Amino acid sequence: MSFLPVTTLQRLCATGLILCALASFGRADIISDWTAQALAGARSQNETEAEVSRNLAMMHTAIYNAVEGIAGDYTLYTHGTYSGPSATAVSNSSLEAAAASAAFTVLQDLYPSLSGSFATLYSNQLTAIGDSAARTNGVNFGTVVGQDILNWRANDGSADANDPPYSPVGSVPYWSPTGPAYVSATQPGWGNVSTFAISGTSAYTGSLASSLTTYVGSAEYAADYNQVKDLGSSSSTTRTTDQLNQANFWQDNATGTTNVAIWNSLAADVVNASSLTLQDSARLYASLNVSLADTAIVVSKTQYEVGFWRPETAIESGDADGNAATIADSNWDPLISPASTPSYFNTSAALASAAGSILNSYISPITPVIVGKDTDGDGIIDVFLTYNNLEGAIDGASNSAIYAGTDFNKSVVDGAASGSQIANTVLNTQFTAVPEPSGALMLGLSGACWLMRRRRAGRR
Repeated sequence: MSFLPVTTLQRLCATGLILCALASFGRADIISDWTAQALAGARSQNETEAEVSRNLAMMHTAIYNAVEGIAGDYTLYTHGTYSGPSATAVSNSSLEAAAASAAFTVLQDLYPSLSGSFATLYSNQLTAIGDSAARTNGVNFGTVVGQDILNWRANDGSADANDPPYSPVGSVPYWSPTGPAYVSATQPGWGNVSTFAISGTSAYTGSLASSLTTYVGSAEYAADYNQVKDLGSSSSTTRTTDQLNQANFWQDNATGTTNVAIWNSLAADVVNASSLTLQDSARLYASLNVSLADTAIVVSKTQYEVGFWRPETAIESGDADGNAATIADSNWDPLISPASTPSYFNTSAALASAAGSILNSYISPITPVIVGKDTDGDGIIDVFLTYNNLEGAIDGASNSAIYAGTDFNKSVVDGAASGSQIANTVLNTQFTAVPEPSGALMLGLSGACWLMRRRRAGRR
């Protein structure tokens, strides 16, 4: 893993040697354009990982159903009380117009303050399509689909994410908000938000809630404790430059650039590099963001159910945890201040594994990748990390929490396992290809057509 200057990135992209997440190089497809608009909306509202994942999942499921309601290449998205589009597309409908209309409808509702930017993009895209009945039909269908998604998610629990307020347990080894940056717990009720694909959270939250005391007294915990104490300290002398870069890249989101945004930027490059059809692009984005949204819900549910403390508190209280192999250090500080949530699961690891499980089928295991990040909040990616392959990026995003001093290894490993499990559930239950008619069915249809022709001939 290393940093690369922009000029080097341009050269590598041009020669096709590396897969790079560069929003400014090469024109994004119609869906990637709307993804960029959604991420701008998220930055304008300083949204959390959970909030931006929900909103992107809403937009992309709307785009997907608008496209597939016309194309029919993949099964329509349905979940819970949402049974799919409330209308049927007219046969002569533009896929592009439907996708643009669905995205525009959703984003206008989610981020009304940016309606001018959305309207400009929408108008430009429709102009490029050209005036026709197909465009009108596509716009009408996409609008219905987008409104259906908005209606379905209107009471999904996200508006009540700060309820009920978190009540700290107040004892070892439970988490409590500490320091001036942690006035209160962040969105303790997000784990109760309705999911997008999984049937519930209980199958994905792990078992630490019932074995927390056992873990803290174990050799595994002592190893995790001493690892993060060493590598994650603000004054660590053993953390490498690469580890420092990864910690800063994945864990420092002060500008409002989330890990969800980083993975969507990589998806945009996959779409461009692979020349995906609109249908396949819609499927990639929908499966990615539904997986990220459900992972964020499970992470929050797990964090507040388990209530495990952060390394900062643990290391300051090491002599009180009952484990002889952990030594307290009252002066220890993490490299990066953690989020104001309990530790277990680690968010970046869970999101990375969810995203990686989706992207894995689109990126060759031997293809180097670059991930990009906007560090000054202007919407332009300006810092990049290179990895030998996608697996390296997933590992880097996960382990960065240890290098930053924000989480223990168990939070990372178990969070990653949960994210991967959620993504695999999404892949197995949603956005599947419509099966081709079987040979026997085709023969039956051919026979029926032949018989009908015989009957018609006999009537003449």
